[in-house]
Amino acid sequence: MGTNKTLFKIAVVVCLGFYAITGYSLALAEAELKSHLNQQLDVRIGLMTDEVAELDDLKISLTYAAKNNVSRYQLKYELIKSDGGNYLKITTHDVIREPIIEFTLDIDWSDGHVVREYSFLIDPPSN
Repeated sequence: MGTNKTLFKIAVVVCLGFYAITGYSLALAEAELKSHLNQQLDVRIGLMTDEVAELDDLKISLTYAAKNNVSRYQLKYELIKSDGGNYLKITTHDVIREPIIEFTLDIDWSDGHVVREYSFLIDPPSN
């Protein structure tokens, strides 16, 4: 009876291991703020994936934090594919005057779904 329990446990661990390997093929790197206060917003979020073709199937949406009056800035994104790495570039047309920006990034693809909230404290430019 002990051997059957051991074999069952091994089978469960192996099945869960395969699930974990195939579960997520896209990961988000840390966000990098490239702009300062009184400049257009420039945020870059690295996309790590094993299959570059998967980037073509991404469905991306940005939503604004309800407690901030950020919606007037019209955030937009651009998917950048390069040899140095793939990333999302999130920008605004207008300059950012408030020191805090908050938004939610929602990404769907064929194998999964990621929702991540971002909050940035934007410093004034250094002289």
